[in-house]
Amino acid sequence: MGLSNPQPRRTPPLDSLRELAPGAELVKVRANPLNWSQAELLAAYTWPQHQGERLVPLDHGTYADDSHNTALTIGEFLSRYRQLPVVRQLQASDAAYTFLIELDRPSWELCGGDSQ
Repeated sequence: MGLSNPQPRRTPPLDSLRELAPGAELVKVRANPLNWSQAELLAAYTWPQHQGERLVPLDHGTYADDSHNTALTIGEFLSRYRQLPVVRQLQASDAAYTFLIELDRPSWELCGGDSQ
């Protein structure tokens, strides 16, 4: 008996990041690899309507104001879960690593859309 209706992934570690940017389906973060708690939320996005289109930035300013809490939340996530398949490293330098983290799957995957 298989699932008849695919559900979005709900992973508890991702829930802490969802709270930082309500409504976001992806977040871009930057952190110091020598001290993960020195981190910041750079951007939040939603998936585009169609595969292959650009990500849609969320710029409505609803990010958490507490930068210390944001840094600790991101740092804890990265120190424990940066190897998850939903975490993609975009850039790396001695001073900072930048990651794109998928909080929810795109709608075209949930609907069994074409993977082209």
